[in-house]
Amino acid sequence: MSAALPSQVFEPIRGHRVIEAQAWACLERCQRKLGLDDIPLPVPIDEWIEGPLGIRFGITDLSYLGKDVLGGAFVQEREILIDQRVLEHEGRFRFTCAHELGHLTLHRRVSGIFHETEAMGPGSAHRIEREADRFAAAFLMPLPLLERELLRLLDEAGLNRTKCIARMMYATPESEWLWRRRLLPALIERFGVSLSAAVFRCREIQPRIHLAIPLLPPDLADRLTRPPRDLGRLDAIQVMDGVPVRCDLFSHVERADATQGSAT
Repeated sequence: MSAALPSQVFEPIRGHRVIEAQAWACLERCQRKLGLDDIPLPVPIDEWIEGPLGIRFGITDLSYLGKDVLGGAFVQEREILIDQRVLEHEGRFRFTCAHELGHLTLHRRVSGIFHETEAMGPGSAHRIEREADRFAAAFLMPLPLLERELLRLLDEAGLNRTKCIARMMYATPESEWLWRRRLLPALIERFGVSLSAAVFRCREIQPRIHLAIPLLPPDLADRLTRPPRDLGRLDAIQVMDGVPVRCDLFSHVERADATQGSAT
């Protein structure tokens, strides 16, 4: 099933390709039914649940299921309900919708009802919840479109694709600069997701090379989801020949934030 993914540079990390393919197949089904030339971004998850996917959808008070319940998927009724509190946080709302869709797609034979609580989120410890998280991430940030956007961001910033992707895979100041200053803010806006969802997604893919290393290393991923400390150290990162490097005051390179074509 993974061969159906039209991506050239990145692929799902090992063991996640079936879920990835199922999410992509679901997106393609929506695209065909709506007669679209391309999948729009951000993916209109709530509209597509009700529309081309034919699933009942509603926003209501779910406190009767438990005070911490944010979303529910009901298999027999083919219904997804989202608690009204989640509307205050667009990224969480969208991820919760896609998470519940993941349960209806992947786990119909496991249980008749699924609940997401405030304690859950991208990277849950429970296997079934992790699978629904992976489906949600793959649905909201489809790999072919994520690949396209990542490469576009590097190109627009005047950065060397190959060398920067190699740097992104290790927990270095140069990698942190790339993720914090050039990639994650733009990806969050483009795909309509939260920081934690974007980080979770980029941990789950890898370049198509012989080394099975995630694009975003776990150590750095954990740091990126915590409040930043001492970001001034990233000011020493500058761009030389399209690659971010640590430089001192005597290095003859362009300032990273002033490089021609760099994103702000």
